[in-house]
Amino acid sequence: MRNGAVVPRALVLSHDEQYARLADSVPEALDAAIVAGDPCFDRMSVSEPRRREYRRALGADDDMTVVVVSSTWGPDSLLGRNPDLIAQLLAELPSDRHVVAAVLHPNAWFAHGPAQIRLWLGDCLRAGLRLVPPAEGWQQAVLAADVVVGDFGAVTGYAACAGRATLLASFPDDQIAERSAMGELGRTARRLDRVSAFLPQFDAARADAGQFSKVRELATSLPGSSAAALRKAFYELLALPEPPRAPLVPPYAAGALLPERMPVAAWWVAAQWRGDHEAEVTRWPADVDARDEQPPNTTDRHLVVEQAHPRRDLHGNAAIVMIEDLGEAGETFARRPTCGFVVTGKEVVHRDKGVVAEGLSDVDESVACASAIYAWLSAGRTWEALPGRAMLRIGSRQIEVTLSRPNLPPRPASEVRPPHPSRRPPA
Repeated sequence: MRNGAVVPRALVLSHDEQYARLADSVPEALDAAIVAGDPCFDRMSVSEPRRREYRRALGADDDMTVVVVSSTWGPDSLLGRNPDLIAQLLAELPSDRHVVAAVLHPNAWFAHGPAQIRLWLGDCLRAGLRLVPPAEGWQQAVLAADVVVGDFGAVTGYAACAGRATLLASFPDDQIAERSAMGELGRTARRLDRVSAFLPQFDAARADAGQFSKVRELATSLPGSSAAALRKAFYELLALPEPPRAPLVPPYAAGALLPERMPVAAWWVAAQWRGDHEAEVTRWPADVDARDEQPPNTTDRHLVVEQAHPRRDLHGNAAIVMIEDLGEAGETFARRPTCGFVVTGKEVVHRDKGVVAEGLSDVDESVACASAIYAWLSAGRTWEALPGRAMLRIGSRQIEVTLSRPNLPPRPASEVRPPHPSRRPPA
């Protein structure tokens, strides 16, 4: 209202409930009000069949759990109240079975500046975070999600409407219209317990994700028909005849989901042997710190670091170092007295035994192999008892590897390619 007159010629509402609230608060505006549904809701609904494509864009396969963290802006937002939550999620969730993505409100991006956002989330990006840009892609990320951890922002509401398991990390009830879809979400969704383990809370939320039907009902009064209602209103305002063909409702393009991400270059790794021929390997990113009473702090683990990792404080405790070329093995051992193994994309080299596994397919496979041997020896077992072949499980991958046996002595690294000794002190 301005000077007693209604300013807009058309005031678009998504639900009859909003029309009723408008009638209570500004009845003079009812003649301009149009209940036209929610075009974003409708586009997300028709985009659901492309869910697998969106997951691929985030780097997740069918066996991984995608966790999307959504924060609106302001001091009561998820990041405003829980600035360490994204890092804690990344630190606690095994990285070979989980993908964590962040969706931040554009006001957060541009109030602080993109450079500041990337600085605050630098450790998280090095730990594998998928950071969704502010302009587009959040709808695809939500549809790719298995679990959404959010607040009172619209993205969290859309996640609940899409049937995703939704937990609230921040929700100021006194700021939310009680009869609205968000008000219903606040009454229905579980609150994230920042003290307890996250995985059991995710499982519980996934079990009752179907509870948000009332939220969905309050989101739009015209599900599937918003485009038609909006186009009709637009052409009436323009005093033009409406086209005869049906309006388009295109699904969101998978190619528009382009998250910022970096390869993980430091892990905490735990390898658990099940009998003598099978081992389970679990990795957590080491660039972020887990809570004291949660994994990986609660398990027997070792540190794996890439040779070029920028955090030098991690290098001194690394049991396994990832290198580019086998010729760097000798120098790496000379400089790093705590390092027992180095790995490339094809070989595993032990400090004393030389090359103990080769012909591997990638660095992940090499790390799994070295970690399994490390755990075997750390448990007091001998090289002589090490099985000739073993099945390693890392995430959804099953890898059968050949390990050196005492009657087939491993080749020293120097026989494969001469190392380059260094006289510099250990890092």
